[in-house]
Amino acid sequence: MEYLNIIGEWDNFQQYWLERTEEEMHREAVEVKHRHFSLKIVKKNEDTIVVAIHEGRNAVDAVDILELQVSKLSLSPFRLDGDMLYTKDSEYFDNPFPYKFMRIRKFSGWIECPSPDNEEETYHQGNLELHDQGGMVELDLDHMEYTVELTQLIFAKKLAIMKLAIYDLPMAKVEINSKAISYTWVNPEAKRIGINLRKILSGWTLIEPNFISQNTTLKSENKKTT
Repeated sequence: MEYLNIIGEWDNFQQYWLERTEEEMHREAVEVKHRHFSLKIVKKNEDTIVVAIHEGRNAVDAVDILELQVSKLSLSPFRLDGDMLYTKDSEYFDNPFPYKFMRIRKFSGWIECPSPDNEEETYHQGNLELHDQGGMVELDLDHMEYTVELTQLIFAKKLAIMKLAIYDLPMAKVEINSKAISYTWVNPEAKRIGINLRKILSGWTLIEPNFISQNTTLKSENKKTT
C-alpha cells in the first residue's frame, strides 16, 4: 500500500533553520515562519496510521498524537515526494506554505577527548545515536561541555550538504545561531562522516543492514574476549 511509504520518522529542521539563520546568504525570507516539528509515523492497522508530533530540538516537547484514516488513493493530510513529506492541513501545521519534513536517517557514533583526570589518557563515549536532521548528543562528563550535531542544510540557498558540527556548549544551550568551534561537511547521501580536532574526535556511520562502525567493531572484539 502506498501510504506505508510515510511510515518512519520525519523532521522539518532544515526548513526551520533556513528561516531563522542569522546568515543572510543562507536565510530564506518567508511571510510566516514555520514551527519546528518532528513526526513519528507508525501503522496501526490496514487503514489507520498514528502520527506522534513533537516540537523543538531532540523531540523533547510532545504536542499530540493523531490517528488518521488513509487509503491507497489518499495520504491526506500529507503529500509524499521521495524523502520529503509535505503538509499544511492541520491546526498544528497552519501556514500558507506547506511544512517540509525530511525523512530522518539515523547514525551510530562515538566521541573521544582527553580524560579530564589525565590528559595522557583518552575518554571514549560510544554506542551513541543521532539523526541527520539536527540531531545532537553531548559528552557525559562533568566540566566537559561539548555537543555534536549532525544536520542536512542548504548552503547559500543552492548547495545541499550534511554537516557535522562541534559546540563547546551543553546540548540544552545549543540554538539555531550558536557558533560551532569547528565543523565539516559531506554530500547529503554520505554514509560516514567524522572530525578530528585533536582535542576532541567524533565519527558517525549510517545505521543500515550490515553496517560496520567503530561501535560494531568494538562489540565484536569484546565478544571474542569474553
